[in-house]
Amino acid sequence: MDLLRKIFGLIWMITAVFLAILLPYLALGKFRAETVTQEDYVFWIIIITIFIPIIIGFMLFGFYAFNGNYNNRQVSKTKTN
Repeated sequence: MDLLRKIFGLIWMITAVFLAILLPYLALGKFRAETVTQEDYVFWIIIITIFIPIIIGFMLFGFYAFNGNYNNRQVSKTKTN
């Protein structure tokens, strides 16, 4: 199960990097179009602003999962009875 957490942690980190590259690329592609309007600017600024904290959360969650901070053995050691 710990290996599965590490694999999914790596997937979360790769997803964060992919989104961090893809969103600005799509926005710049739209901004370079000949028929760009003010609504397009507002839409993409809002989308990127909303997704920045989500991307950071993906990266942090993946990093902690990959490092083993969510392992069952480690959690049970910190519990006090």
